[in-house]
Amino acid sequence: MKNIRNIILFVVVGNFLFLNGCSDPNTTAEKPAGDKEIRLWVAPNETQEAFWKIAVERWNDSGKGTRVYVTTIPATGSSEHAILTALVAGNAPDISTNIFSGFAAQLANLGQLEELSAMDGYQELIVARHMGNIMQDWDQGGKTYVLPIYSNPTMVWWRGDILRRLGIEDIPQTFDDVYRLSERYAASDNKFGMQVIAGKGWADRWFDFISFYYATADGAPYIKDGKAVYNNSAGRSVLTFLETMFKNGWTSTDFDSEEPLVTGAVAGAVRGPWDIAYFKQMYPDTLKEIIIGPMISEKLPADKTFTFADSKGLVLFKNSKVKEEAFAFITWVLSNDELSLLWLEKTGLPPARGDLTENKIFKTFYQANPLAEKYAAYVDVAVPPAFIESTIDAQKAMGVEMIEPVQFGTKDRETALADAIRRTNKLLRLQR
Repeated sequence: MKNIRNIILFVVVGNFLFLNGCSDPNTTAEKPAGDKEIRLWVAPNETQEAFWKIAVERWNDSGKGTRVYVTTIPATGSSEHAILTALVAGNAPDISTNIFSGFAAQLANLGQLEELSAMDGYQELIVARHMGNIMQDWDQGGKTYVLPIYSNPTMVWWRGDILRRLGIEDIPQTFDDVYRLSERYAASDNKFGMQVIAGKGWADRWFDFISFYYATADGAPYIKDGKAVYNNSAGRSVLTFLETMFKNGWTSTDFDSEEPLVTGAVAGAVRGPWDIAYFKQMYPDTLKEIIIGPMISEKLPADKTFTFADSKGLVLFKNSKVKEEAFAFITWVLSNDELSLLWLEKTGLPPARGDLTENKIFKTFYQANPLAEKYAAYVDVAVPPAFIESTIDAQKAMGVEMIEPVQFGTKDRETALADAIRRTNKLLRLQR
């Protein structure tokens, strides 16, 4: 809690001149005096903004409820800063999108969010959008404050041509599979088996350790009840995998200058659905060889392998004077299959719903985009980051105390794991 209060104090002092200008003139330009309105802030992203403008226009034209006025989140360095600034100034919107789990935890702990799970129509929305399994991972102390709009599962891309050349017929799914592939590839071409570390930044932990952990732990949390809990069998298995890959020279971190999947430096790497469009534009020949497989784990699962979800959602602020009207709009948008398809077509990001591969309305899209369909099949087992305020610091601790020492051999696994847990728990105690 201390961290978020310090941020708000900084916002008040450092952005005083901005506070009274935070209202967007477009949100009130055509509103007759005295009329109600719903103010919606959306991500400053061209494709997402295009979707919301169409959705809002359809809602307003339908006459089903209170008019909505949409604008992008003001550009003040980050969405989080802009929202905190508006809350302090008393002119926050009613609804905001672009909320990730860590920021949702901060806002909820400050008492700034309305409990969505207590709103009339909430359960009906979850059923209509087939979100029952998904929402289990968005619980905050038995309450729901944020509704995920999209969910990007992390999965593993494999160069199919390399697998065939190595005589590997099945997609690698376990750590042992990756070991066998790596040994064979290194012996034949002096290359690396798989890129297992995404990078040095705090956010990279989502795409390496946390993804592998969720897969190995069957989606169990790495932070629970305010404590780090990844010093368990799943965490040890993942750390052993990383150590084994580095000790044997089967991976590297020197992939910054060129895309390793394109050069063939590696046969596999963790990638998100957004990479499909990027490769289609930049590396179309490589994309033709890509086979997408589930997140790797210690052993084969009984069903689908869990993985990490790069996901953001929307919230309803407690200071809104039109809560019921705003939630009616939210329900209308998110329960509308046609708008879910429009979102998919505009953004390419999988809607956070569990029926993407069964619902006929998405069939034509996925027939034309088979790689995207691979991701759609894992949305219901993709888990968001921990709901903690100190996301950045906690993941920095993972990197500094655990990942880097194991990578360079400066600590043994148990010491590295214990140090990361100790430092993370200290950070978590400070936020209470």
